[in-house]
Amino acid sequence: MSREEDDAVALVRVYCGLASADPADRTASAGTTLTSAVVDDAGRLLHVCEIADEAAGYAQLVALLVERSGGPSGAAIAADSDDHIVTSLLSAAGRPLAIADDDSVDDFAERFADDDSLEEMQSPPAERRAVGLARALQAGALSAVTLPAPRELAGYTQVLAAHAALASGRHSAAVTLREVLRELYPAALRAYPDPADRVALAVLDALPEPGMLTGSAARGRDGGLTADAVVAQLAAEGLADAGDISDAVTALRVAISETPRRATVNRTLTAAVAETVRQAVASVRTCDAGCDALVGALAERTAPAPATGRRAAARRGEQVDELAPATDLRAVRPVQPEPAAEPAHRGRPEPAGAPEPAGRRSRPEPIPGGRRGRPERGAFQHE
Repeated sequence: MSREEDDAVALVRVYCGLASADPADRTASAGTTLTSAVVDDAGRLLHVCEIADEAAGYAQLVALLVERSGGPSGAAIAADSDDHIVTSLLSAAGRPLAIADDDSVDDFAERFADDDSLEEMQSPPAERRAVGLARALQAGALSAVTLPAPRELAGYTQVLAAHAALASGRHSAAVTLREVLRELYPAALRAYPDPADRVALAVLDALPEPGMLTGSAARGRDGGLTADAVVAQLAAEGLADAGDISDAVTALRVAISETPRRATVNRTLTAAVAETVRQAVASVRTCDAGCDALVGALAERTAPAPATGRRAAARRGEQVDELAPATDLRAVRPVQPEPAAEPAHRGRPEPAGAPEPAGRRSRPEPIPGGRRGRPERGAFQHE
């Protein structure tokens, strides 16, 4: 893609739809995935993919919108729920967002479907809903607005803004890397459709000059020692599987053999070319490192805590299991209260008879041998 084509892509306004994999699953939970669909200003489908409903999925969506529109702020987004982690982060970041109810989402999926596309008609329901939401924005059936930031993410607006800046910078650095490779290392573009991929970046950082695989540096060793050393080193760093790294190195070697070396890049410029490629690669990887740090902080903030899972689920309106029966909670108490010990001053226990009628007072018990003993019978008769 030329620089003019990159600039043209950056000026395209895009619309994004987010739909749950299951219509009944409209709340954030572990393992939830969302289907994202991006259409252009003419309603043409540009991209469809699944993202995880977590901070990493949000970062993936932001990178996609930056790539397709030149910046995440230039894309309107519609979703089928505002309970997802991704939509909460979009609201906190101040992105234009529209939320549609279930009936509207299903209606958009039918109304804005492309009947001429067999692939689209046979796509999964979540994909059709996502495409319908995106085209509803494009057609004006939905309007995206800036929603208030969730209370738990109100203090992370600066983090989200910094992440957006890094995502835009990463896109610019990737475009710069592509231009550098086009002029100085064209075989790399033949080998890697996306030279900003993490495996491709690592291989180019280790092999920034074609002569390292086919030139004098590799002669006499058949190039195998250098390639094997690169594969072993990158695999030991945990970059990817050794097989995937070996395939990437092999693809680069084949592309170098099929690409004629330009006369302007002679031996005197080899060191300068290698250093330039390494620096271009480093600029992309630096933005990636910054994004990873911020996404890690967001993941810790948005990760559900196991101890408060029931409470969090109740706040989100999810149906939770019933608590244990009340009898189990009171099992530590005796079933019937123990009889109270009689006071020492009582002469005899109270009779266990029926309660006295209301309004009638019971006579106080006499205290034997005291000055205020039981009065004589005559006294009561006299009264």
